[in-house]
Amino acid sequence: MIVYYATDLLVVLVFCFIAHRVLRRRRLRLPPGPPGYPIIGNIFDIPPKREWVTYRDMSKKYGSDIIHLDLLGTPLIIVNSLKAATELFDKRSSNYSDRPRLTMLCELVGMSWNIAFMRYGDFWRAGRKVFRQELNPRALVTYRSSITLATQKLLLLLLDKPDDFLKHLRYMAGTTILSIAYGIDVQPENDPFIDIAEKALQSVAFTVSSGSYLVDQLPVLKHIPDWFPGAGFKRQAKEWNKYVSAMAVVPMEFAKGAIAKGDFIPSVASSALEKIASEPSPTTHRQPEPEKVVQAVLATMYAGLAYAGGADTTVSILGTFIHGLVKNSDAMRKGQIAVDERTRGARLPDFSDFGSIPYADALLRESLRWIPVVPLSVPHRSVKDDEYNGYYIPGGANLVGNSWAMLHDESVYGPNPHLFNPERFLQEDGSLDPNVPFPNPAFGFGRRLCGGQDLAISAMWIAIVCILACFDVTHAVDEDGNEIEPNVEYTLDFLW
Repeated sequence: MIVYYATDLLVVLVFCFIAHRVLRRRRLRLPPGPPGYPIIGNIFDIPPKREWVTYRDMSKKYGSDIIHLDLLGTPLIIVNSLKAATELFDKRSSNYSDRPRLTMLCELVGMSWNIAFMRYGDFWRAGRKVFRQELNPRALVTYRSSITLATQKLLLLLLDKPDDFLKHLRYMAGTTILSIAYGIDVQPENDPFIDIAEKALQSVAFTVSSGSYLVDQLPVLKHIPDWFPGAGFKRQAKEWNKYVSAMAVVPMEFAKGAIAKGDFIPSVASSALEKIASEPSPTTHRQPEPEKVVQAVLATMYAGLAYAGGADTTVSILGTFIHGLVKNSDAMRKGQIAVDERTRGARLPDFSDFGSIPYADALLRESLRWIPVVPLSVPHRSVKDDEYNGYYIPGGANLVGNSWAMLHDESVYGPNPHLFNPERFLQEDGSLDPNVPFPNPAFGFGRRLCGGQDLAISAMWIAIVCILACFDVTHAVDEDGNEIEPNVEYTLDFLW
């Protein structure tokens, strides 16, 4: 009899639990957004360009810092405020650290090894652990000489051919990353590793910027034969896959060969592989193979070059910095004075000056904030149902952080966010204002924050102070001597 009562009680409890969840869902509603059509939802509401501006405007229209769109039945939540991003991606990171299934990019084009796009799980966690071990601020001290050497080469190239500054910035980024990741000495022209990166990342850039492929909404389509009508995406992906696969394998084999011969430059590869050799092998099949994890981390760093379109954080932010100095010559003069006061004009600034030139720090922060490389983040995926501000966020929804909207929020960064003004980060006495947050949305959100953030900041900071110490940055002029006003456009909607 007691067993029957216990069973009945269990049934009642389960029923009450299910009823509570159903009623709770009915009480809550999805975040506001434009009305959609049956089946296709809001496909026609996705703007063809400058989506970040449209989504910010939608937030203002609907009075909510998160908005909802329906894409063929998949909920898309746009997170438009730093407050909402902190609450969801940081404080509730266990629910929002997964990625959606990226069938075209990861399964067909072959970017499944990229930690940035990888689904949340044991392999991803192992990769992030390697990033933290090898690229934290203390570990980066080992590589400061490599960063400094790359910056000195940059200065010489800028002096010789200033008009090619973007090309020189890309070379500096390539020298820095390939040296630190693999111990590879990059050649100024026709470097084979840069050639691999360019070909692979042109493929990735097109995949990302061309919009969603139908196979991402209907993954079963990846199984149709290559010759089948409408399967052009499979033939294209097969061609791109060759370059993307080479990106993960070729530099790793070079580094392993150099290490085996004892003729190598200290790098993340040599450090991580040395640790693997001294540690016991995994005891279970569930544990990721350490060398494959290291290979994925290194290839993710390599992918960060993003030569195609100049979308690498380091290259783009330094380009934004130069653009900002052209727009605001007063900021350039103040930056030059601040650097000269620190070095007394007798030497180039170096990492011993890091943290001691607040105006240079403000210039870096404003360059990250003003034109973020990643105006829209790579989608996060909710693991289970959730609630925010009385709105229902279903499990399996895709959430995109609108970095641009957050970094142009007047309530956070002050008036006129469209202007390049480093002094928004400073107090009246010239020190950094602790009440103005570092522009972290430029690097992503929560546990998905860019693993190479500290490396990028180090490389950008030393380049900024050295450029200020050596050069004036002015408008280019046309054949008639008239100043040419620079124009900067986004080349990719997101990368990290």
